[in-house]
Order: sequence, then structure tokens, then C-alpha cells
Amino acid sequence: MNEEQVGEKAKAYHQELVEADAKRNALANQHGNHHHHGHQPVYESYKEVSSCVDDQASTTSSSLKSLPIPSNEYIQSVGRCLQMMLRVDEYRFAFVSVDGISTIVSILSSRVNFQVQYQLVFCLWVLTFNPLLAEKMNKFNIIPILADILNDCAKEKVTRIILAVFRNLIEKPEDSQVSKEHCIAMVQCKVLKQLSILEQRRFDDEDISSDVEFLTEKLQNSVQDLSSFDEYSTEIKSGRLEWSPVHKSAKFWRENAQRLNEKNYELLRILVHLLETVKDPLVLSVASFDIGEYVRHYPRGKRVIEQLGGKQLVMQLLSHEDPNVRYEALLAVQKLMVHNWEYLGKQLEKDKEGASAAKPGAAPISGKA
Repeated sequence: MNEEQVGEKAKAYHQELVEADAKRNALANQHGNHHHHGHQPVYESYKEVSSCVDDQASTTSSSLKSLPIPSNEYIQSVGRCLQMMLRVDEYRFAFVSVDGISTIVSILSSRVNFQVQYQLVFCLWVLTFNPLLAEKMNKFNIIPILADILNDCAKEKVTRIILAVFRNLIEKPEDSQVSKEHCIAMVQCKVLKQLSILEQRRFDDEDISSDVEFLTEKLQNSVQDLSSFDEYSTEIKSGRLEWSPVHKSAKFWRENAQRLNEKNYELLRILVHLLETVKDPLVLSVASFDIGEYVRHYPRGKRVIEQLGGKQLVMQLLSHEDPNVRYEALLAVQKLMVHNWEYLGKQLEKDKEGASAAKPGAAPISGKA
């Protein structure tokens, strides 16, 4: 990220901080933090440290083979500094202003040792004590990343800190809808299954047992209130598509196809983005299928998909190396091509049925054009 982009992002967050000043002050009093009178000086003094972390993360994501991350002591040193600094609200917002959370997520997505995992997840945990940041946190897709680590980790302290982050993501946001969305995201990432496994284990740390109990209750309650569209929306936003029941449900598409137009076609844009960027054959197959179903059930769907660039991307998948991807892409292309003819086909069928009624013995046309 260049200097101009850093400045623009910082300004955006600073403006939001000004608007949310009352909220931050209340939080500072609650946790004993000092009142924050100005963000820009802190941002300037902290930018150098965060830029170093950004540079390291950039190297990690672009050339993993050239950087032995698991034994990288530099990251551990920076992690120790951040563990202390991010307890102060001023530094929290400065860190976020320079894409600090994205940097942490980038490193956690790589293969790093458990100590680095613990330190960086600890940083996320400290950030979530601020309600405003807790509400924004999953915009960085941290729930799927942490769910993966929780599933694979063998170290108790890593388990403990991940559960603590999850608990804060539910408890700290002041917007109950955000807490609900976080719960749904955790359910979608199979956290309930992992909690069930953890319940069978004995831990010396009582906080783990307490957090497991709390999270299990909250997630089970969210499942009971979960609508099929909530489930679908959360899955799409996670980017981890699979053949969950909603995709193949004709009833779901009849009732919800038009809802994919909400928020300026947010979910459709995500599907198109996945087609363009993801390599996983399963994700490509499901995304292609969903685009086809949207077009089939929404009258103006073909034009929308064309405008978003989805038609061209689906057609490119016709030559994909995976046969399942090619198959789903072919079905989607057929729906895109014949969509405008379906209404005509139905009308022709009705006309033929009328004609056959007038001429006994004539066989009616079945199926669609």
C-alpha cells in the first residue's frame, strides 16, 4: 500500500472516529484508557512500525518460498510489541488505519508456528475490546481464518485466545445484528463441531471451559433463528462455498433470487469476484451454479450478470481442467443463453395445448424451449 492510499484510509477511519467519539470515550472510561484527543500524531509516530509489518506481510504473501516464516524471529519481536501497544485505544485505531488487521490475517493465513499464532491472535483479541473495532473485525474475514487454526491447533493457549476472540466478537459489538452475523459466520465455519470436541476435553484453564459453554449456547441459539437466506448470505461472504442444501433448493431460489440484488448486488459481486480469483474447483462449481439459478429465477438476471462481468467469466470456465467445473459452467451458460426464450417457450406450449384441444388426437408439446 503506497503513502497516498495509507493517508486516504487513515482519513476515513479518523472521520469515523470523530463521529463515534462518544462511544469511544465511554469505552475508555470502562477499561481505564486515557481520553483520546487526537489521532493524527499517533498515526504519524506509529506508521513506521506498522509499515515494517506490512512489508513483511507483503513478502509473505507474494513469495512464501523465499521467507521461512515459522522461524522468523522478526515477526515474533513485532508481535510482542503489538501485544503491549494495542492495549491502548490510540494505537488500536492507528494500527487499523494502516491496514494492520489485514497484515495479521495475511500472516495467520500462512504456515506459522504456534507462538506467532498466539501472539497475533492475542493482538486481534485486544482490538476486539473496542466495540467499534469488534463490529468491523470480520470484514477482514478473521472468523474463517481463526476457525481453521482452532481446528488444527494442539496448543492450549492458542485454543484459549481464539475462543476469547470469538466471545468478544459476540459480546462487544453494540449492534445486535452484527453479533448475530458473527454467530452465523462461526456456525458456517463449523465452529460448533469444534466446540463439541473441546467439551470432551479437560482443561486446566477455567476460561476455556467457560468460553466453550458460552459460545455453544450462543451459536446453538443462532442456528434456531437462522433463515435460509441468512445461511446463504454468510456462506457467500465467507468465500467458502460448498454444496450446502440451500444451493440446490428450488424453493430457496424462487423466494430469494431477487434478494441477491440487495445492497447494490453485493452477493452477486462476491460470486463474480470468486469466479475471477479463486482456484478451488468446488467454489468455482458452486458459484457457477448459483449464477445460473439466479438468472433462471430473476427475469432481468441475464442483463445484471452481463453488466457485472459474470457471463464472460463463466464462459471461460468451459475450458477449465476440472470436469465438475466445466459441467456447472456449461449449465450456467445454457441458462444465460436460453433465459430470454423461456417465456416464449411457455407461451408456445400453451398455444399448442390450445390447438390440440381444438384438434383431438394431436399430441401436446412438453418441456421448455
